Amino acid sequence: MSTLLALVTSQEVEQALVRWLPEQRWFDGTGRALASAQVVRSHVFAAPAAPDGALGALVVVRARDVVGADAGSYLLVVGACQAQRRPGGEVIARQGGGVVYDALQDPLLIQCLLQLMADGQGRDGAVFSSEPPGFATPEKPMPVRALGAEQSNTSVTIGDQFILKIFRRVSPAPSPDLVVHRMLVDQDSAHVPPLLGAAWDEASGGTYATVQEFLPKAQDGWAAALASVRRVLAPADARPAQDFAARARGLGGALASVHGDLARAAGQQQLEARHYRQLSQLFLRRLTAAVDGAPQLAPYAGRLHEQFSAVARLAPSAHRSAQLSHGDLHLGQTLHTSEGWILLDFEGEPLADHTERSRHHSPLRDVAAMLRSFDYAAHHELTGTVDCVQALGRAREWVELSRRAFLDGYGAHRGEYTSGDQELLRAYELDKAVYEVLYETRHRPSWAWIPLRAIEQSIGVSV
Repeated sequence: MSTLLALVTSQEVEQALVRWLPEQRWFDGTGRALASAQVVRSHVFAAPAAPDGALGALVVVRARDVVGADAGSYLLVVGACQAQRRPGGEVIARQGGGVVYDALQDPLLIQCLLQLMADGQGRDGAVFSSEPPGFATPEKPMPVRALGAEQSNTSVTIGDQFILKIFRRVSPAPSPDLVVHRMLVDQDSAHVPPLLGAAWDEASGGTYATVQEFLPKAQDGWAAALASVRRVLAPADARPAQDFAARARGLGGALASVHGDLARAAGQQQLEARHYRQLSQLFLRRLTAAVDGAPQLAPYAGRLHEQFSAVARLAPSAHRSAQLSHGDLHLGQTLHTSEGWILLDFEGEPLADHTERSRHHSPLRDVAAMLRSFDYAAHHELTGTVDCVQALGRAREWVELSRRAFLDGYGAHRGEYTSGDQELLRAYELDKAVYEVLYETRHRPSWAWIPLRAIEQSIGVSV
């Protein structure tokens, strides 16, 4: 065991990580070359069961780029074995008579990690917790499968029972995802999956992993919306555009229920005049930065500036407050089951720092984010459509009906919207669309027209 552990933390492995880390989807530094990758912590969670067995470890790696800037700290789940043994995952490094590999593909080591959480054991400076004491684990290792949707973390299914989420960016504090999920479980929320276990660093409390119940029969919300849009856009299909409306109404009710549970669990803060001024200034700063990075926003900047400036003049309202919320809500963060909607991943915006992701915001920010997601779902399906005019009309009708149903479902639980609510919601939507234009310009230029069209429709400026 000592030989394999020395291999995991060796200089040769660190050198290999300099090349390996930037190739990973969750690495927060696209295009950045690394100068160093230092193993700063390692927690052994599985010792070799036989002389030719594998060692499993949680490893924290601190990266620096070629100009010496901090490129972040990342959590790896690695295995190490003798060279003659077939590694249980993608090879990271070979050194002498040993191999270090990505253990998230190794059913045996993942079984060991799962069992530690079920037993609620501490191990080598890491805490493994069973959220409901002693959840049942399978007697034999089950197949593991990586899910490819996430950008900043990694989730794998374990058989058809569990989903293990690895928090790649290491923070010296509990992840908002774990904190908020626990709150909702304590509130007996029906709109989050059962939380089974967690792992974190004993010294800092930083979250390493969670285990939830896997819902194999649930349908991803994004996939459900796209399927509905395809049916609506099909030339020979007479299906009405309200095909998704009932589900959208249920989703609005689910979000309102979650917001209510979080308000009871973590409290609310009354939004005062100074908060609206601060929010207005934030919107304006983001607009300036976005126009610099996406010049096609320039023709809309004047009207957008007016909209965001108006937020500073909103009058405080007794029913308008800030609270914990989702923070990065879209259809891909939802699941639809036979019993209703499930919300996932309460981690907040991936690129925001821990303090910002834990801050209270108006719940209308989540509402606006979901409205933007409906717009994306409809227009995503227009690519390659022959009859663009007719298809665009159908897509717009689908969006409007879905929006209306979602807002009705949300309002039925949270109360009627005032004119101030509508103005604030519109500002959040526009801010989200501005961010989307900048993101698409940088990463998917052919998609930038989707949020640009939404901005044009909202503010009435045509270019």
